[in-house]
Amino acid sequence: MKAVLPLCAMALLSACQTNNSAELNHCAQQNYQCESSCGQSSLPDTMSQQLCNNECIETFNQCKVQAEKLTKNSDSQYQ
Repeated sequence: MKAVLPLCAMALLSACQTNNSAELNHCAQQNYQCESSCGQSSLPDTMSQQLCNNECIETFNQCKVQAEKLTKNSDSQYQ
């Protein structure tokens, strides 16, 4: 189940907007790599894996906020 979460995040990001920014795609790819790394470096269903995954999610959320700001700024330039 946990291996499916990064894939779902990437699918949601790519499907929710047709004008999806490259920045958001980059965030999703980083999140996928981060969570994959957590799965490889930690035993499944342990506190260390959960902490690692939580750090990935926090980093992804920060990246997403920055990407949305960049997208909003670039969109307002073209209006």
